Order: sequence, then C-alpha cells, then structure tokens
Amino acid sequence: MSVRADKDRLRAELKARRMNLTPRELQVAGDVAARLVTQLPEWKQAKTVCLYASFGGELPTDALMLVALLEGKRLLLPRVTNKTTLVLHEVADLAALQPSRLGIREPKPTAPVATLAEAGLVLVPGLGFDGAGRRLGFGGGFYDRLLAKPPRKTFLLGHAHAFQLVSRLPDELHDIKVKAVATPQGVIRCRVR
Repeated sequence: MSVRADKDRLRAELKARRMNLTPRELQVAGDVAARLVTQLPEWKQAKTVCLYASFGGELPTDALMLVALLEGKRLLLPRVTNKTTLVLHEVADLAALQPSRLGIREPKPTAPVATLAEAGLVLVPGLGFDGAGRRLGFGGGFYDRLLAKPPRKTFLLGHAHAFQLVSRLPDELHDIKVKAVATPQGVIRCRVR
C-alpha cells in the first residue's frame, strides 16, 4: 500500500471517530486540554501565540483563545486566502471572527497581518500524530506550507484527542513535525529527529 493510500485510510478512520463525539464531550476535552497547554513553560514564555479556530470534531480551541487574550498575549489566527495558502492575522476580539468558505472561523482580511516568526508557540491541528512528531493533516497541505520553515525558537505543539495519537504515521519529505502533542490526557514530548 502506498503512503498516500495509508494516509487516506487513516484520515477516514480518525475523522469518523472524531465525528462521533458529542458536543459535551468536545467541550470538556477542550477545556481540559486548554488547562494543560497553559501550564507548559513554552506557553508561559510566549508573548505571541498562533492558535486556530477549531471546527467539526476537532479538539475545541475557544477556551485557549480566550485565555491567551485574558493573559495579554498577542493572538494570531490563520485565514485562508486562496485554495492553498494560510495568512496569519492578529486577533483582539473573538467576536470579530467570521466564517470562511470552508465554514471555519477566521480573522477578517482587514485584521493586521503577522508572520510565523512572531509566534513563540504555534498550536497545530491534525487528524493524527505519533510519538516522533509526525502529523497527519486533512491532505490540503495548508499547515505544511505555513510551517515549512519555522524559526528555531517557535514551539510547534500538536493539538488532538488522545485517540488521534497513533503508534506510527506514514510520512513524506514535505511533512512538518511537531515538538509535542497536547491531548486532554496529557502532553507528550516527541522524539523529533
């Protein structure tokens, strides 16, 4: 079986499992994960954090976004600008987010633009992660392109439900690795090579 076929099979399995979670299960999981993330030294040291607005069965990020703003951190969120590109924008008010063509809340195009280099911590979504920091995305390559050359000081933190941690993910040369993965059950430091 090819790497692409393996990834597609895993995507289907993990998406289906995520979609079986109830709104209450999602909310509780998101709140617990937010508490764990905000206790990390990398979170505490970061003056600017790049998060994302969760959708569907993703581990919710609303609590984390709110904590970032309440702690006085500069909050960056991605916005889809075309079929393949994410641009980061500064967000000071979560009520100002608007739905994208994909139905994901994102900053308005008029929000101040920022760069990845400005973020001390980047929360990275994914359908799956493994202990070596490999990430399985949705297949569009949005985050692989955004994170193609992260500054050394930038802490890439995967964010997922515990069942999205798998023993080993197939990977390709363009795949970006995270340094740790936060789940409601704990934070796993990855063996990134």
